[in-house]
Amino acid sequence: MPGHGSQVFSVTNRLRNSREFSRIWREGQRCHTRSLTVIASSPATLDQNWSRLGVTVSRKVGNAVCRNRIKRWIREYFRSSRHRLARAIDLSVIAKPGAAHLDHGDFDRELQEGMQRLRLYLDA
Repeated sequence: MPGHGSQVFSVTNRLRNSREFSRIWREGQRCHTRSLTVIASSPATLDQNWSRLGVTVSRKVGNAVCRNRIKRWIREYFRSSRHRLARAIDLSVIAKPGAAHLDHGDFDRELQEGMQRLRLYLDA
């Protein structure tokens, strides 16, 4: 996996353009929780052996401070749990307006629930 440490979230770990997001939204498996939608898809190329993350948090969720906090929580969760992924995936996480009212622990539990229901972990 690219990067210099386990906590690196480099450009190669990110979905960067609308074409990549559209492909995942079109082809991926979805899981809805109360405050999140998690969409997982196989990588775009066969030689990609690392996972990538895309985050969508609209203005309906809250003000800029709230939206940025949610994005940080999603990236932190991805960095700390990507070693548990069963295979390389492209992952999109979309926050719903209810996400603004969760604390960090509840948010992590809800994100973990979505990932487990999609059977993305080795131990699932």
